[in-house]
This record gives sequence, structure tokens and C-alpha cells, in this order.
Amino acid sequence: MKYIFIDSTQYRMIFSRSEGFSEKVYKLLIKLIDHNRVLLLLPQQTRDEVERNRFREWPEGELNRIVCKIQNCQKLIDQVQQGLSKYKDSKKVIIEIKDEQKKLESSKQKIKADFKNKRSKPNQMLKKLFEKAISISESEEIIKLAQIRHQKGNPPHDSKKIGDAIIWESLLSYLEGSGKSSANKLFFISLDKKAWGEESFDQWLQDEFNKKVGGKIIYINRLSDIPDLTKEEQESIRKEEREEQKENAVIDFVNSPGWHEAGRRIQKILHYKDILTEEDFNEIIKASISNIQI
Repeated sequence: MKYIFIDSTQYRMIFSRSEGFSEKVYKLLIKLIDHNRVLLLLPQQTRDEVERNRFREWPEGELNRIVCKIQNCQKLIDQVQQGLSKYKDSKKVIIEIKDEQKKLESSKQKIKADFKNKRSKPNQMLKKLFEKAISISESEEIIKLAQIRHQKGNPPHDSKKIGDAIIWESLLSYLEGSGKSSANKLFFISLDKKAWGEESFDQWLQDEFNKKVGGKIIYINRLSDIPDLTKEEQESIRKEEREEQKENAVIDFVNSPGWHEAGRRIQKILHYKDILTEEDFNEIIKASISNIQI
């Protein structure tokens, strides 16, 4: 089975609309989950980090960057006014910079709305994704094992907090219960190289995973870096979606409200003529004889 774990900082990219978690990648992930191609694992610790950070730390970080850009614009205006005011195009330059300032000011309000308004598009996307994930609650055993791991200094390497240890014990707890198999794959998406490994996933953790769960961990920095998953699974999803579209086209034709609409709908069925079954043909013929509107 294929599993995906997404570190909390990656969910921030839904709000930033970055390449790592673009809308295209988001939609693909939803399809993979809906078609049972992958299972998204969501430890309670990860959920808590996302829920608390999206209301304060994340928007504050975004706003600070915007404020810095606005300040830099003002510095440019001051420089032009002081050193280039004698040139005829200086006023045009200042107007352009001020326009940029206005755009940045507007984006500040949008950032606040995106993060803090629960009805915003990013928050609704996050909500939908979390609803489709497998939530892993924190048992007393998970917390105890995480504390021991942290006290012993075992990976994941973070001497300041215990959160990563709780996440790892949560993942092991769920996956151990799902059955050991060499076919298991865990796509581990994180940018925290200090905790999980620099160029490759921490070998100590990989060995522990293989011993307790079986299979392999594929360590990547962002969702859009899963080429073998997207290529393999997208093709399968396309086939299933086309089958669904074909079935819907046949149903639409059978229920045609008039001869003109029936003509339009039969044209739609022709898009799927290469995958029509004997049952589909029977439905089409039956409808053509019995539906007076056709």
C-alpha cells in the first residue's frame, strides 16, 4: 500500500499557492485518495501544528514579508526624489513604485482573509483534505514512547521539542497495525532536514521503519516532486474517470427529454465508443425504442 505523510509546514503552501502545493497538485492528491490509490496519514500532532500556526505564525510571517517589500518601495521613492528628481521620467518611476505599494497593501488584506477566514478558499481546501485523511489520535502509549525516544536522543533529531518524536511514533503505531509488507511505501514530504535527514531519510529511522512496518520510505521536499506516483497513478485515474464519464453519458441519453436533446447526447456517447460494452448498447437500444422523446 502507498501512504503519504505531509509535514505541517507543507500545508502552509496551500495558503501561499506555491509550486510545491499548487492547486493542480492538490486536485491530484484528492483524486488519488478518492480512488484509494494512496492513504493520507494525519497524526494529531501534525493537525495541532497546522491549526495553531495558520491563525498566527503563518499569517504573521507572510505579512512581515509584505511589509518589508512596502518599506523597500518607499526607500526607492526617497532615492528617486533625492537623486533623480531632475530627470523627466522620474515622476513616472515614482508613480509605478506607488502603484506597486498599493498592490502590496491590498495583498495584506487578502493574506489576513485567506488565513483567518474559515470560509476562504485555502481554508476550505485544507478542511476537505483533512476530512479525507486518516486521523491518528495520540494514545498514552504513543506519548510515552515519544518521551523515551526524546530522552534517549534517538531520531528524529530535535533536542528542543518532542513534536517530531510524537509524529514518528504515531505513524509507526498506525502502520504497524496495518500489517507488515515489503510492498509498503511511505511518501514522507518534509523540508525539515535537521529532524528527518539531509540528502536522504535518516538511516536509523529507515531501518526502524523496515523492521516494524516493512517497505520503503520515499523522502521528498514537496508534493510536486513525486514523479513515479503521479505518472503511474494519473493514468489509472484517467481510465476510471473516463469510464465514469461514459456511464454518465449513457444515463443522460436514456433520460433525454426530447429528440433534439437526444441527438446532442448521442454525440457525447460517441466520444466513448471504444469503451462501450454490450450492456451499454442494450441500454441505448432499449431507450431508443421505449422513450417516446427519443
